[in-house]
Amino acid sequence: MVLTEEQVVQKQLQMQQEQIDGDPQQIYADSLREERTSNLLDQLNPDNLLVDVEHRIRGEKKNPFTKQWEPRTGASRIINEQLISNFMSFLGAILNQNVSMSNFSEREINNLMRIIISYVSNDLTTNDQKYGLSGDYTEMTRIANIICITCFATFKQALNGTLSRRVFGSLKLDASLTRNDNKNWRDSLAFWK
Repeated sequence: MVLTEEQVVQKQLQMQQEQIDGDPQQIYADSLREERTSNLLDQLNPDNLLVDVEHRIRGEKKNPFTKQWEPRTGASRIINEQLISNFMSFLGAILNQNVSMSNFSEREINNLMRIIISYVSNDLTTNDQKYGLSGDYTEMTRIANIICITCFATFKQALNGTLSRRVFGSLKLDASLTRNDNKNWRDSLAFWK
């Protein structure tokens, strides 16, 4: 009896499922690995970082108990929506997975930071009246620091490909742990006997 490739693959999947069904600890371990990988990728999601930065620019802080963003106590200034819109648009090009998963050298990161610092300082000083920040250097510095530190932290993850190596290493480890390494290819085809 000659089996087609589809039948071979189907039989292998059936054998793997039988092995998993017979070992509840393996199911639990697999689900833990998947959860850890999912958690890591969720933490790296740039959309979460952009939301966080937007709230911080507005001057809000996250309540550790309710996990809700709340206005600063004693904050009398409402941040201009045009300022938030301009900087969130700008940061959207920087705080993304393409950047954090890149492989930047120190020199490249320094050059990118110079560009960001130049843009942020020019925008805040040129549009200070439009933003309602005229003469409020403390508030301008606070906003500039939030933006620059966040961008630097993202670039630091990409220094020499550190983050991408960690993520792909984690995924590779996860894949190798879910595969049964005790079997070689001959054992996988033993059902043909």
